[in-house]
Amino acid sequence: MDSNKIVSRFNRKANEWLVDLRMMDEEVIQIKPSETSWSLSEVYDHVMRVARSYQIPNLKKSVTQLAKRKKRKNKYGIAIFDLGYRKDVHIKMEEFPKPLVEAFTPTIRDKRDLVKDFLSFIKEVNELQDILEKSGKEHKQYHFMFGDINTREWFSLIELHIWLHDKQKAKIKRYLETKELCIEC
Repeated sequence: MDSNKIVSRFNRKANEWLVDLRMMDEEVIQIKPSETSWSLSEVYDHVMRVARSYQIPNLKKSVTQLAKRKKRKNKYGIAIFDLGYRKDVHIKMEEFPKPLVEAFTPTIRDKRDLVKDFLSFIKEVNELQDILEKSGKEHKQYHFMFGDINTREWFSLIELHIWLHDKQKAKIKRYLETKELCIEC
C-alpha cells in the first residue's frame, strides 16, 4: 500500500473520531460504564499516548541506524500487515511489557483540551508522511508482538489501534444511550 493510501486510511478513521468527540457533551465523555472500564475521554487519551510513546518513536527509529531487528515478522504480523486480517483481533494492554503499560495508561481529560490535542495528534501523524515516502521495505524496527515490521507497518499500526478501540468506544456509547446520557452520541 502506498503512503498516500495509508495516510488517507488514518485520516478517515481519525476524522470520524474527531467528529464524534466534538458532538459529545463534556460530562458524557467522562462517564465510565463500570469501575473497571474507561470513559470515552480515557479511550481517546490512550490512543494518543500509545502512538506518541511507542508507535511514532518506533516508526521514526525504523529508518535510522538505531533500528533494532530481533526476529522476522511472525504469523500475527503477517496476518495483520500482509493479509490485512482484522477480524477478532484483540490485544490486551496487560500483554505489553510493564513500562509500556504504565506509559499507555490513560488519564481523564476535559473535552476542550482533548479536542485540541486530538487535532494536534492528527497533524503530528500526517507529518510522518515524508518519512513513509522515503522509507523502504528494508527499514524495520522490532515489535515484540509482531516481530520486525517496516515503517509503513508501524504507521498502519496507528490506524489499526484506533480501529481496535472502535468496539470499545461503541460499547461505551451504547451504555450511555441506554442510560439516556448521550443526547448527541
